Amino acid sequence: MATEGDLIAERYKLVRKVGSGAMGTVWQARDELLRRDVAVKELLVRTGMTELETDEARNRAMREARIAARLHHPNVISIYDVVEYEGRPCLIMEYLPSSSLADLIAEHGVLPVGTVARIGAQIASALAAAHTAGIVHRDVKPANVLLTGDNVAKLTDFGISRADGDATLTAAGLLAGTPAYLPPEVAQGEDAIFASDVYALGAMLYAAVEGKPPFGTDDNAVALLHRIATEEVPPPEHAVPLTATLVWMLRRDPKHRPEAKEVQEALGALAETMPAEMPAPAPVPAEPVEAAAVAESEPPDRRKMVAIALVVGAFVIAAVVVVYALNQPQPSITAGSTSSSATPTTSAAAPKTTTTTPAPTTTTTTAAPTTTTTTTAAPPPADVATQLAAAITDYYKLMPGDLNDAWPRMTADYQQNHAGGFDEYQRFWNSVSTVDVANVKATPPGTVTATITLHFKAGNTEVDQTTFGLVQQDGMWKIASSSVAS
Repeated sequence: MATEGDLIAERYKLVRKVGSGAMGTVWQARDELLRRDVAVKELLVRTGMTELETDEARNRAMREARIAARLHHPNVISIYDVVEYEGRPCLIMEYLPSSSLADLIAEHGVLPVGTVARIGAQIASALAAAHTAGIVHRDVKPANVLLTGDNVAKLTDFGISRADGDATLTAAGLLAGTPAYLPPEVAQGEDAIFASDVYALGAMLYAAVEGKPPFGTDDNAVALLHRIATEEVPPPEHAVPLTATLVWMLRRDPKHRPEAKEVQEALGALAETMPAEMPAPAPVPAEPVEAAAVAESEPPDRRKMVAIALVVGAFVIAAVVVVYALNQPQPSITAGSTSSSATPTTSAAAPKTTTTTPAPTTTTTTAAPTTTTTTTAAPPPADVATQLAAAITDYYKLMPGDLNDAWPRMTADYQQNHAGGFDEYQRFWNSVSTVDVANVKATPPGTVTATITLHFKAGNTEVDQTTFGLVQQDGMWKIASSSVAS
């Protein structure tokens, strides 16, 4: 096992241990090449593991790196590299001075609804991006949500995630996920799907406002799984006005749950009507270190008063919907209802499923936490779509020759966590001879899909179906996130 002061891959010097779990130990480390702080997740190889089990553990770490590297989003912890140290894989990740949502719940018991709505909207945005890339997280829980002192929430630990095309590495009989936050279909033995992540997010937010997950945290995992698989979720007691959204997310039938994007919209609209209460403070590191890369968090533009009035009115209607919904028999879950597997898509939203229940909390639409929001009362202006498409087209017109002009067309978070700083950005584009952009499609308020073809000087060509998230900063549309469909 590594120790403080070790140099990993002749580059990453371990500073201090910051956490450990079933799969590995996490260190704060110093990247001596780029002179920045990083987190190193060292995979633990248990004594007595067979060669097959050791290989499986290595494959799991490599898969985590591949999955997370496909996501570039302000609310997802970035993975920079994967290396080996003394025969063990090590993931090199973004270092975020933070506390977890689990820590915050343990400290305060229950959290204000406004705080929970803001956290939930950000994690729903992260899941929406993951689902667009064909990725099911499978372990959304408070311990896997990191919170900074400026109210930024980031989803981490894709260690048991599954992407389309990846083989399932979970050993036979080994439960994938944390029991208290598993959805009914997974508790019954079905594979996790996009809707399973939505349920887990709902269970996590339920725990944040109620002080415990829907079915508690019984030490007897079998008994807990039985309750999840067979019983109805107890109605939350302290969640108003979040109740209706939680009930929607925690539907037993996955077909009747909202998509992650719809959750983001509902929670974002709710958060805007409520005061910012009790920010989650990040702990002070044990020893001085340079500031690490932390995602920017921009307060969304305030909606018009009429939109707020609509939201308040929706809460009254939602209360009636909740009472009715909780007294209706839920459809039983069969293998057929969850057997379809997730498929990658280049659109800005996760694959559509049949939804028989309208969004209970709001009639407005809110984009990711850093984007400009609009209402659904009327279609967005055509010129917004034109501006979005032009922003991506114009950006790639600058490549690879005019990097100084292209660089400020990305947010600071994207510059650091996707591009790796200007030196890495310049190094990459110096290897490219020409770029082609085709099939550009913009979807307001801030999504663009395009086919990007890179022709490298070495002679090879790479074609990526890419989804971009854009925000307005400094009077221009900037790239804030991107994901590549496999």
